[in-house]
Amino acid sequence: MKRMFKALAASLAISLVAVPAAVPAQNLAGLSQRDRQIGAQGYKEIVQQFGGKVDGPLADYVRGVGTRIAMASVPGSRPQDWTVTVLNSPVPNAMATPGGYLYITRGLLAMMNSEAELASVLGHEAGHVAARHSDKRQGRATIGALGTVAAAILGGSQAAELANLGASAWVAGFSRSQENEADTLGMRYAIAAGYDPRAAASMLAALDRVAVVEGKENIERRGVNSFFSTHPVTAERVQRVAQQAAATGRTGATNREAFLAAIDDMNFGDAPDQGIISGPSFRHAGLRLGFDAPPGFTLQNSPQAVAGRGRDGSQFVFTGGRVQPGQDLQSIVRQSWSQMTNGQVPQANYVERQVNSLDAGLSEARMSTRQGQVDVGVHAFRTAPDQVYLLRTMAPAGRGGQFQSLVGSFRRLTSAEVAAAGRGRRIDVVTVRPGDTTQGLAQRMAPPYNRVQSFLALNGIPDRPLQPGEKLKIIVG
Repeated sequence: MKRMFKALAASLAISLVAVPAAVPAQNLAGLSQRDRQIGAQGYKEIVQQFGGKVDGPLADYVRGVGTRIAMASVPGSRPQDWTVTVLNSPVPNAMATPGGYLYITRGLLAMMNSEAELASVLGHEAGHVAARHSDKRQGRATIGALGTVAAAILGGSQAAELANLGASAWVAGFSRSQENEADTLGMRYAIAAGYDPRAAASMLAALDRVAVVEGKENIERRGVNSFFSTHPVTAERVQRVAQQAAATGRTGATNREAFLAAIDDMNFGDAPDQGIISGPSFRHAGLRLGFDAPPGFTLQNSPQAVAGRGRDGSQFVFTGGRVQPGQDLQSIVRQSWSQMTNGQVPQANYVERQVNSLDAGLSEARMSTRQGQVDVGVHAFRTAPDQVYLLRTMAPAGRGGQFQSLVGSFRRLTSAEVAAAGRGRRIDVVTVRPGDTTQGLAQRMAPPYNRVQSFLALNGIPDRPLQPGEKLKIIVG
């Protein structure tokens, strides 16, 4: 049930450490004019690649927590010096770029169980900014050979997303020593802002449970950058942070109920308005379209495209756009080839036929690259006189045939599929009633995998008797 937002005022009661207000912000560590320009440059790319930003009460709440922590990280900074953004991505991640830009995804918020855990993550990211860790990295991530081929053949921004590049280059991982320093700094800031420092260890431990919640053997199989690739979590790191917290001898606020109230009714997994990925399948209620990737592919969704990657390096990108009413499919396919190859249209096979009652223009060619030969395809599907969708595919030579099932699966959704894709999933915070059990609440969970394990992992609790009055999270459809 949708609840009115009521957590921010309560959480604002946490006292701040006094900081001098007269220090010019442009002279503060990590917040120079140069840093701001770098951070602003990355902001648009990051927001675009990670599903856009979340607005409204949840974003306001996270911004309030993040700003207080950030101001503790750079004494003399002002609230307006920091930009704290909730990214509309299901992948658990948090990141920071120079100039006071802090980011956290919906996927990571879903794994948290208190405001103190949120503060620990944002404090860690603020630590990267304050310590100027970006300046000490080996520059931005570089595009490898496969990414170069994809960019050349599949085209521009979609290829960058598919190859897990683009904005991800702004958030490449830090060294182990930098991660350790950010852990220590983040704990210091959390204490200064009045939070319980032990939340840092419990937050790291929560990340070990992501795969259980999502019913996956390994969260990295999503094929996109996550907290695990940019902030490696190890048992040694969790233990070290827990020992640091204990050594402080400090406790503080957790604000568990305020946090749970803030994330109540938050989308879980893919946002319905961007389409839903479930395993190898993509369903978009608004477009009333869907397709199924070949076995073994992982999919990545964004507002601009859906990208897929196979274990053998095969890749595809799904996009759509308006065309001139009645424009023939062959000219659209030829134009796509020209855009992909800088005007050098290859000798490609072309055939027109119907695919699941949709007019389709299907084209394939073998091309030579510096890395060897690849099979490339451009497949256009008309869904309206002025609307065409494209599937662009690339595979090692001889492996292009695996995309036949992908092409053959493109279709309009049934009414039942539209309804299911339009609902999506969300977090529902429930109050335990007398007689409620783990098994009973778990049966209300939407995912089709082990509901009990998912329920326990989501809430970070052992399989124990539930306490009437306590608030817990479930995932509902």
